[in-house]
Formats: sequence, structure tokens, C-alpha cells
Amino acid sequence: MDASIPVFEKSHPRISVLDWTRNIQRLQNEARLRRFESYELRQRANQLRNETSVTTRWDNYVNNELMRDRIFEVDSWRENQRFTREQVRDEIRALKEEKNATELHLESLQVPLMVVSQCLSNRDQRVPKELTRDQLGEELRKELHIIENSKRVLTDVCHMGWQKIKDLTNVFCRLEREIQNKDDCLDLEYHVKDLTRESSEISYKVNPTRIPPDSMTEESYVHCIQNTIKIAEQLMQESKELRETMFKSREQARNQMYAQSQQVEMILRRRVYDIQRARNEMEWQKYKLEANLQKVDREIESLRAAVADKINPTKLVETRLETRTRRPVLERVQDKPMSGLIEEYERVHTSSNMLEKKLQESLSTYHGMYNHHQRVTKDLEYKNQALETDRRLIEIRKPLHREDDTEFKRNVGYCHMADELVTD
Repeated sequence: MDASIPVFEKSHPRISVLDWTRNIQRLQNEARLRRFESYELRQRANQLRNETSVTTRWDNYVNNELMRDRIFEVDSWRENQRFTREQVRDEIRALKEEKNATELHLESLQVPLMVVSQCLSNRDQRVPKELTRDQLGEELRKELHIIENSKRVLTDVCHMGWQKIKDLTNVFCRLEREIQNKDDCLDLEYHVKDLTRESSEISYKVNPTRIPPDSMTEESYVHCIQNTIKIAEQLMQESKELRETMFKSREQARNQMYAQSQQVEMILRRRVYDIQRARNEMEWQKYKLEANLQKVDREIESLRAAVADKINPTKLVETRLETRTRRPVLERVQDKPMSGLIEEYERVHTSSNMLEKKLQESLSTYHGMYNHHQRVTKDLEYKNQALETDRRLIEIRKPLHREDDTEFKRNVGYCHMADELVTD
């Protein structure tokens, strides 16, 4: 039909009202679903924000507490190691003092060693007949053996002390290094603990969860610290025992040397007394021999005079007998004068022979006494030389005596007269 207004329609197909209504309902449902999902998302996001915030803050708090505990633990170990280090330092100082005292005592042994050696050398200057194997020589050799043994023992303990000082110094340096490491670690730990989310030094890092090389477990860490402290304590105990050994060795050497020195002094004075007594005896024998030599010499002169006195009587009786043999034949009678002259001749010759024999015996006795006098004189010279030699030992041994040790005190000690003397 004809229309006054032209109407134009789109070329799209038309939908029904029902479809249109359904379309609106579908959009409403979709919008409702989206709103619900948005609500759920917002609720979950809010919960997640709260949970992550709480977790982050709690983790930060827990880690701060763990770091605080770790700092306390490291600081405790550091203080423990510092205390051990001070003990090691004191022990090193004490061991060095003990070692220096032992070395000084070892050096002081040179004086008695030279004195004893000089005493032995001086006694070897005696003549062969006075080179006796006496108790004094044995005591001097024993004293020399004691001094050499003391030197060997003290040298060994000094060497042990040097080794122990070296070990203690090594463990001291090890403690110093570990304490320095802990100081650096604590500085770093304090710096890490003080960092917060507002700090300006925080930033992203590359692979921050990596484990550094040469890392160790806490058990290994504690074991390493305890091992260092244990080694230090063991070395300090050994050092203490070594110091006791040094002190004991010094005192034992000093006591042995003092006792042996007193023994040598006593034997020396006894030996000087014995030699002096033997010398006095030799002087007395020499004096008696000289007196007897003078008497024998006078007797020899008397015997020589007596023998000379028998010469003329012998000549007289022989001349008488010879003259009477020239009597005439008839007058050659064996009368009483003849018998008397023969008897006189025999008695005179017998007397002369006896006097000459006695003179020879006297001369033999005189020469024997003179030779013995020479031997006694020579032996007396040997005795004087041996006495002077042993007396010189007293002067040689003066460096071994104490400053307040007088000869009177030594004599009192040798004779055990201290309890019998009246005090002032």
C-alpha cells in the first residue's frame, strides 16, 4: 500500500521480544557473576595481603631473633676464646720466665764446671808417687758427673720449653685469628640485623640464596671452636707440668751440686789434713834421721880412730915376734913371752878385724840411713807439693761458696758442731 512517509528498515534480521528479554537476563546474570568474582578476588587479595604482610613481618622478626641469638652465641664463643687467649698469653709469659731462669741457671753451671775441671787438672800436677786414687778424686769426678748430668737435663727441659712456647704461640695466633674473624663476623651480623625495609642500602641481588664455598655446618663450627680451646687447654696443662719440671730440675740440680760440693769440701779438708799429717811425720823422720846420721858419723870417726890406734900395737907385736925369731938356735925357746906375744898378736889382729868389720857395718848403716834420708827428703818435697796442690783447690773452689759462707761456718757444718756451739 502506498504510504506518505517512506520507512527504511535495516537489513539485519529481527529478534523476538522473548530473545531480547533473555538476552537482558543473560547480561544481568553475567554482570552478577563478574561482581561476585570481583568480590571474591578482592576478599582473597585482601586476605593474601594481610597474610603476606604478617608472614613477612613475622619472618623478619623470627630472623632478627635468630640473628640476635646467633650474635649472642658468637659473642659468647668470642669471649670464651678471649679468656682462653689471655690464659695462653699468661702461660707463655710464665713459661718464658721459667725458661729464662732455667737458662740462667744453666749458664751459671759453667763456673762450677770450670772449677771442678781446674781442680782435676791441678791435682794431675802432682808427682807420680803422689798420684793416688783417693776419695777426693772420686768425689771430684762424681761432682763433674753431677754437673754434666744437670747440664744435660736442663738443656733438655729448655729445648722442651722452646718447643712448648712455639706450640703455645701457634695456638695463640690461631685464637687471635679466630677472634678477629668473630669480630668481623659480629660487625657484619650487627649490620645485617640493623637493616630494615626503610634502609637505603637494600637492593636486589643476583642469586642471593647461593651457599658460599667452604661453608660448614653449625656442628662443625662448634667442633672447630671447641677443638681450638681444647688444644689450648691441653697445651697449657702440659706447659704447667713443664714449668714444674723446670723448677724441680733446677732445685734438684742446685741441691745435688750443693750437697756434693759440701762432700768434696769435707773430703778435701780431710785429705789436706792427712797429707799434712804425713808430711809432719816425714819431717819428724827426717829430723830423727839427721840426728842419728850425726851420731853414726861420730861413731864412724871413733871407729876409724880405734882402727888407727891398732896399727902401732900390731906393728909392735909383729916386730917383737919377728925380732925374737933371730935369736941363736940354742936360745930359740918357746917360752912364756913367746906365748904371750902370740896371744897378743892374735888378740890385736882379732880386735883390728872386729873394728874394721864394725866400721864397714857402720859405713853401710850410714849410707843406708843417708839414702833413706834422701828418699825421705824427696818424699817430703812430694808431700809439700801435693799439700800445696790440694790447698790450692780450696782457693780454686772459692767461687762455689756463698757470699756469707765463711770458713768457720763451713768447718762447723763439716764437723756437725752447730748444736754444740754456744750462741751469743
